[in-house]
Amino acid sequence: MKDFLKIFKWLERNMFKLIFILIGVIIIYTIIIFLVPIFQFAGFIGDGFNTMQNIFQEVEKYIKEFEWQKELPSSPNDNSV
Repeated sequence: MKDFLKIFKWLERNMFKLIFILIGVIIIYTIIIFLVPIFQFAGFIGDGFNTMQNIFQEVEKYIKEFEWQKELPSSPNDNSV
C-alpha cells in the first residue's frame, strides 16, 4: 500500500508536467503532419524546375553540336567527288 501511495504522490506532483509533455507532443505531431505535404509539393515544383533546366541544357548542347555549314551537292548527278 505504501508503494501505491508513493506512486500516487509522484503522479500528483508531476501530473501537469505529463499533461504538458503530452500536449506538446500532440502539437509537434500536428505541425509535422501539416508540413510534410507542403514540403513534398515544394519538392515536386523544384524537381519540375530541374527537369526543365536539364531539357534546355540538352537542347543548347544539341544546337552547339549541330553542323550548320553542311555542303550539299550542286546537282543529283554530280560525280566530281
